[in-house]
Amino acid sequence: MSKTKPLTPEELRALRAERRRREQEAAGGGAVALREEDVAQGRPQPMLRWDELPAAVDAPDAQGPLTAEEAEAWELCRRSFTQYKDAWFVAATALDISLRGRLWRMDYETAEAFIRDVADMSTSNAYRQIAGARIAALLAEPPRLELESNDLSRVRDSDARPLVISQRAAESLSRIREDYGTEGAADAYRTVAEATGRDTVSGKTLTAIVRQVPRRAAEELDAEQRRERIRELAVRQAAEEAAAKVKPTGPVAVFAAYVAQAEAFTATTAGMADAYAAAALEDPAEAKRLAVRLRDHLTVLVDNLPDV
Repeated sequence: MSKTKPLTPEELRALRAERRRREQEAAGGGAVALREEDVAQGRPQPMLRWDELPAAVDAPDAQGPLTAEEAEAWELCRRSFTQYKDAWFVAATALDISLRGRLWRMDYETAEAFIRDVADMSTSNAYRQIAGARIAALLAEPPRLELESNDLSRVRDSDARPLVISQRAAESLSRIREDYGTEGAADAYRTVAEATGRDTVSGKTLTAIVRQVPRRAAEELDAEQRRERIRELAVRQAAEEAAAKVKPTGPVAVFAAYVAQAEAFTATTAGMADAYAAAALEDPAEAKRLAVRLRDHLTVLVDNLPDV
């Protein structure tokens, strides 16, 4: 049997264009209408296009219940918010499916060409997003817990609520994921969210916390130890961020801001002690010099508070 000759790039592009044209014709050339039974049963809704959003109307004095037109506009906006939050990891999951199954082979000669065309990113970046999407997928649904039974099929949802994570935040968990897997990374995010009382945690906050978690090669922590360590770090980080937001307006408030900064500083002394211990193993003399320098600064601080 003769082997089918592979299509040229020009033929592949023409084939894709024809397929898209047929799909648009099948959809009536516009957005697919929502079916009431689909919405009621929580089935995925079509992605909104920019031109499907209503025109913005200024209503600075609007009060009371929404009109029918306002309610429709509000529903479209809420769908857009959800779509925006979900878009990155839904797209990354689609990339994962396409790559693992080599589905791209219908239209592309290589995986690299496929990623470049549909995602406009490098292969390494695509795989980073895919790894983050797996974390996002775990957070989007409450984890399942096995009941105390010999029947492994008996499970229930935990009390944990679904959470949304940004692409940057998911990438901030890379070290945790590399050491303890995707579930470990998702658990770390949940722990930070619970400790800080936030529905979403920024990549900046996560980065500050994760860099203080020891790598598995240096100190292996079981699941509960990781939660406890991350919980402590999250509380300290929240205190530091709260102190940084203080905007003093009077003499007492200015001093209160300094006290808040000192409280945030002392909350991190455990990590500082660990850093000193590690530095002392590598260079005892330099570690001691730095410790003396820190002590001298603190002595100056106390000396400047004569009434205390």
